Amino acid sequence: MKKIAVTGTIAAGKSTVSILLRRRRKPVFDCDQYSRILYQRTNPCFDVIVDAFGEEILDDFGEIDRKKLAQIVFSDEEKRKQLNEIVHPRIIEGMKAFFMHHSDEPLVFAEVPLLEESGLTSYFDEIVLVTCSEDTAVKRMMEDRGYTEKEALARLASQKKYSKAQRKSATAVLVNDGTIRELDSAVGKLLREL
Repeated sequence: MKKIAVTGTIAAGKSTVSILLRRRRKPVFDCDQYSRILYQRTNPCFDVIVDAFGEEILDDFGEIDRKKLAQIVFSDEEKRKQLNEIVHPRIIEGMKAFFMHHSDEPLVFAEVPLLEESGLTSYFDEIVLVTCSEDTAVKRMMEDRGYTEKEALARLASQKKYSKAQRKSATAVLVNDGTIRELDSAVGKLLREL
């Protein structure tokens, strides 16, 4: 089994690449999706997060409001590190279990947004970096996620120091400034090379 990370900064198109891989029947672990499970009230991690960040991160139904939490952690580097220290080890446990479950597959993927930051680079056999121009990323965040330009630029700025390290560790780069068809073609070519 070859373990392959799909990484890149926000709005580069990691999730789209993951969808295209799944359409080709490739197993893909989604770290962001798994983190959503950790934020649910029924998960033991919920209480740890609320204890760390206070009840002001809860919505009217007593659930963690991810947007409120994001506003806190993207404006304060120490708070962001604190959240990552709570969540990352649990995500890594889930990812390792996923890989064990799919150990008979020749290629197994994980969509890992903060690969460098989580210190998992050496865990993977290959690292696929999905990238796009800053203008494209800002436009996507504004159109798809409803961010203001200021919010989008703040998100990008918080990840900038990792983008250089990502490029150095990448074994393949997919530039995603074009159409979905072009990206699909690039994913097909990547799979043939892997």
